[in-house]
Amino acid sequence: MTSFTSFAKQLEQLLTTIVDSNALHAKWLNTLSFLENCGARKIAACEHPTLVKKEMLKHAAEEFRHAHHLKRQIERISPHSIIDTYALSFMLGGTSTLHYLTALDLNTSRYLKTLGLPKHSIKEASYLLVTYAIELRADELYPIYDAVLRKAGSRVAVKSILLEEKEHLNEMQEGLKQLPSGFIHAEHVCRIESHLCKKWLDTIQSKLHTSVQQ
Repeated sequence: MTSFTSFAKQLEQLLTTIVDSNALHAKWLNTLSFLENCGARKIAACEHPTLVKKEMLKHAAEEFRHAHHLKRQIERISPHSIIDTYALSFMLGGTSTLHYLTALDLNTSRYLKTLGLPKHSIKEASYLLVTYAIELRADELYPIYDAVLRKAGSRVAVKSILLEEKEHLNEMQEGLKQLPSGFIHAEHVCRIESHLCKKWLDTIQSKLHTSVQQ
C-alpha cells in the first residue's frame, strides 16, 4: 500500500461545479491537456539516446494523443473558443498547474540522489516513480470525471483516456517490481505527489470560490 492520499470527494465537488459551466469546463479540459502534454514531454526527456523500449514510446505517444484529444473536446462545449494555447489565463489552477509535474519530477530526482544512484539510474527510476504516482492520480481522477460528465449529459468524452491510463498504471507497477526497493521509494514519491495535488486542487477551488463571489 502506497502513501497515496485520495481526494475523491473534493474532486467530485470541483468537477460538478466545473462541468456545470462551459467557460470553466473549457479551461479544465485545457488544463488536463497541458498536464498530459507535460507528462508526455517528460517521458520523452527520460529516454536514452538509443536504448529506448517500445513501451516507453507507446506511453509517450498515448500521452501526446490524450493532450490532443482533450483539446478537441473543448470544441464540443465551446465551438468558438479562443483557447488555443496553454497560457495561464486559459487554464485553471494558475502556477500550481504549471509547476505540478515539474515539482514532482524535481523532488523525486533530489530524493533519488540522496540514495547515491548513478545519473543514468536516477533518470530511469525517476521515470518509473513519477509516472506511477501520476497514473495513480489519473486512476482516481478520470473515473470521477467520466461519472460527472455522464450525470450532466455532457458531450465531452474521456472514456478512451481512462482505459489507457489504467493500462499505464499496470505497466508502471510491473516496472517497479524490477526496481530495487521500488515500492518503498514509491511510498515517498506518492507522499510528494499527494501534497502537490492537494495544493493544486485547493488553488482551483479557491479561485472558483472567488469568481462565484464576484
